[in-house]
Amino acid sequence: MDLMMQEGDDLREALRLMEITESEFDPLFRTVGRVYCVYADSQLAGFYWVEERGKILHLHGLILKTQFQGRGVGSQILDKLTAVHKDSVNAIELGVHESNMRAIKVYERNGFETVKKLDELQFRIMQKQFR
Repeated sequence: MDLMMQEGDDLREALRLMEITESEFDPLFRTVGRVYCVYADSQLAGFYWVEERGKILHLHGLILKTQFQGRGVGSQILDKLTAVHKDSVNAIELGVHESNMRAIKVYERNGFETVKKLDELQFRIMQKQFR
């Protein structure tokens, strides 16, 4: 899943690409990694979901409510992840669908580079390297 999904259709598309159903996703979401709530202006703005995989911090998703998108909240969270994890992991990694150019641009502005393209899925893997 990728940062700043805009609608439920994006989640359904991500699940289709991962070849899992919503009912299969629910327990995975509840048992793998950690999920954190994101607050802005004292309101729940969304959440992010991360999992340490050895020396890689995998960002499964950061989903923001529409009214909080485009306000720098996603970049602030990426900055926080960098500050908290840069001494314990070698990189932050995430996957993003090629159609989500808005998210890709956010990632690139925050130091992420494409390390692999999965053309058959129209998906790219991006990383921000620390060492």
